[in-house]
Amino acid sequence: MISVLIPVYNYNICDLVDNIHKQLTASKTEFEIICLDDNSKKQIVASNLIINTLSNTSYLLSKKNNGIAITRQSLMEKAKYSWIILLDADVKLKNNSYIKNYLNAISYKYKVIFGGISYENKTPNKNSLLRWKYGMRCEAIDANKRNKHPYKITSAANMMIKKELYKGLYLDSIGDSYGMDIFFGPQLKFNNIPVLHIDNGVYHLGLEKSVTYIKKTQRAVETLLNLHYQKKINLHENDLLKTFLFFKKVKLNLIFSLWHKIFKNLMIQNLLSSNPSIKILQAFKITYMCYFDLFNKND
Repeated sequence: MISVLIPVYNYNICDLVDNIHKQLTASKTEFEIICLDDNSKKQIVASNLIINTLSNTSYLLSKKNNGIAITRQSLMEKAKYSWIILLDADVKLKNNSYIKNYLNAISYKYKVIFGGISYENKTPNKNSLLRWKYGMRCEAIDANKRNKHPYKITSAANMMIKKELYKGLYLDSIGDSYGMDIFFGPQLKFNNIPVLHIDNGVYHLGLEKSVTYIKKTQRAVETLLNLHYQKKINLHENDLLKTFLFFKKVKLNLIFSLWHKIFKNLMIQNLLSSNPSIKILQAFKITYMCYFDLFNKND
């Protein structure tokens, strides 16, 4: 018995839900699929309404935009089964054994199982190249490597978890802040919850334009720092926060904040180019973190 939960925002999920539905039906297990639309555009909602014609499937509408953390928590409240598969809307299943792989993983006796994220090996256009390149380099990691540092890459975009466990983590407490997954891993580690990573990835299709991804990167840095200020992530495996705290301890944060102020435009120029450097993206993140901490946190 399993509930598949999909938060939706401005994305057509008909093919995704149809594929999941076919696999669940073939598995002979009791199931439900619940999609909660976070106030998408009217044309997106209209295109997705056909989902309601599938058995054990519902497409629900939110009256306002709440952000993904609150939407996921709302889905958990609506689910009737104890095992949850949580999926983002902008993904595509890689094969016909996706559901079978998760159902088999239940026997491992873990309450949290991450399937992983993959990217299609097809270079996108220049405008979306940065997001694809970062995903290929830093997110598309096989399960053996992820299990060595189990709380480091904990994406809720593709996972299976016990419902009551997820609800008890109160991940919606960050509100509509961007970067909920930043909070997820530390919560699991703080509560000493064993997690398992398996190779059951989905393709991430929703590649933002590079200019949008840079802005989201800044918002994620701000979320990470705010969680640190609030002492909500004392235990973590976040390399960016570890580096920042080291720089601050040895008084290098001022130098790197000035670096950001002086070289920000040059770094962005590279990140928007046809050959963006992931090393420069990481430099952009850490220097922005130092800059935000010194000059913007009280604004």
